[in-house]
Amino acid sequence: MTKPISIVLGMFIRMVYNGLVNIMAEPDSISFYALSIIITTLILKLLILPITFSQMKNQKKMAELQPELQKLQKKYKNDPQTLAMKQQKLYKDANYNVLSGCLPLIVQLFVLIGFYRCFYEPVKFIFTEPGFYNSINKNFFYIESLDQIDKTMILPLLAAATTFLTSYLTTKTTSQGPGQDQAKSMMNTMMYMMPIMIFFMGRSLHSELILYWTVSNIFAIFQQLFVNRSIRQSAEESDEIRN
Repeated sequence: MTKPISIVLGMFIRMVYNGLVNIMAEPDSISFYALSIIITTLILKLLILPITFSQMKNQKKMAELQPELQKLQKKYKNDPQTLAMKQQKLYKDANYNVLSGCLPLIVQLFVLIGFYRCFYEPVKFIFTEPGFYNSINKNFFYIESLDQIDKTMILPLLAAATTFLTSYLTTKTTSQGPGQDQAKSMMNTMMYMMPIMIFFMGRSLHSELILYWTVSNIFAIFQQLFVNRSIRQSAEESDEIRN
């Protein structure tokens, strides 16, 4: 399943690499290979924006449903079964898809696995000419070669920090109330566990994959800041209308 994804990603990285070679001189501090990974990551994030926008709309809609949800949670706090039924009806009437947030995560997971295969077999998926991969520069600022582990732990730490910030910003749009306590608790647990997992994974994985993850997170942070701002403005406008 992931092999075709790796083939496409490898061709894409190589296409970006060739484009850079043809339009500019290679900088001393950052190789074309590193730039190719960064540019490919940003392009992929832009390509899945339609899916992400759908998730944004759902986040915004959930924020708008908060007053009604809180009323239901207060009214049926001693009747969980009825509360669940009323919540489902509210979601259905508002055309809110509870599972919409899963799709971007699934897409990101497949892309991550695809990149993993690309970077561990670059001569198979990216640079197929014999000896070409070994001949190119692979430096990224202080990292001598991206196909090695970052022994300074700077990149893994940055990956962990951006993972935490992405999760933290996402929890700002999580629904509140007794009916959502379990989901919120799970999200809070993942907010702290995921960065730890990413950091320890970063201690043993090639720096290429950690670079991809970090750049992807930075894009997601700015994206989520935009979503949170939009949700906050909508809430303020709704408050003004009610008042």
